[in-house]
Amino acid sequence: MRPYKLIAAVSVAAAVVLTATACGTDSPSPEASAAPVAQNVSFPAGSTMDSIVKAGKLRIGGRFDHPGLSQKNLTGNLEGFEVAMVNYVAGQLGLKQDQVEWTETNSANREQFIQQDKVDMVVSTLSITDKRQQVISFAGPYAQAPFDLLIQKGNPKGIKDPLTPAGTKVCSTAGGAVSDFIRKTYPGVNLVEFDVSSKCIEALKNGQVDALSTQAPIGAGYVGEDKDNLEMLNATMGDPDSWGIGIKKGNTQFCEFLDKALTQFQADGSYQKAWNTYLGAAKEQQLPKLIACT
Repeated sequence: MRPYKLIAAVSVAAAVVLTATACGTDSPSPEASAAPVAQNVSFPAGSTMDSIVKAGKLRIGGRFDHPGLSQKNLTGNLEGFEVAMVNYVAGQLGLKQDQVEWTETNSANREQFIQQDKVDMVVSTLSITDKRQQVISFAGPYAQAPFDLLIQKGNPKGIKDPLTPAGTKVCSTAGGAVSDFIRKTYPGVNLVEFDVSSKCIEALKNGQVDALSTQAPIGAGYVGEDKDNLEMLNATMGDPDSWGIGIKKGNTQFCEFLDKALTQFQADGSYQKAWNTYLGAAKEQQLPKLIACT
């Protein structure tokens, strides 16, 4: 099998279009980070990379409601750290940002979208777990995400953890790693679940729930968006999760390509620039140690 090669990357800084298949076509976004686009790319015939290039589009499953990571802004455009990272990967395939096609996913359907070939990969705060590795593979990880609680500003309920005080209502997204962690770590927790985090935020603000159990970078994004009403408890719980790029099970060739793209994303400073731009409220971090492709 001949190796693939990327030749003469050049920068582009034009406005781009992010296509969201589930929610219509977005307008050019000046907030989206420009990424270098490789020229004269060559990939093994029949590889996932070759198929993507021939199709002229990279299909992404992602979230549209995670500020700082991947969220539609007031003009209807997607922006955030994960968006910048995906744009960078597209550039390594020789694709421009207007050739990135986004489909909205939630915590319950991300693996299915990969298995059903609705997307080429999922970039959606997808935690690498043994259970998920039975049905999909992962490139990365691209970030570490400790668990924490998002609460109302000033902590009027005096919350110390998901069980204190008694009767605390904790919100989370159904089917996600956070919900599984909370149930296992805090048996008897009063857990309220929605399909997307934004519904938990609404419930927290109107008093239906007392806290949102989430991963710290996600919570930091929401705090950055509404500092007057929200804050992090800063009570890290358990070991941090690792977020990876979900791909079809056993596609080691695509995994190795993505790992090289992530390594370059870190090496040229693009990772830190995107993190500081979109997740400045979260603890600064570098690209974590990559796991073996399987």
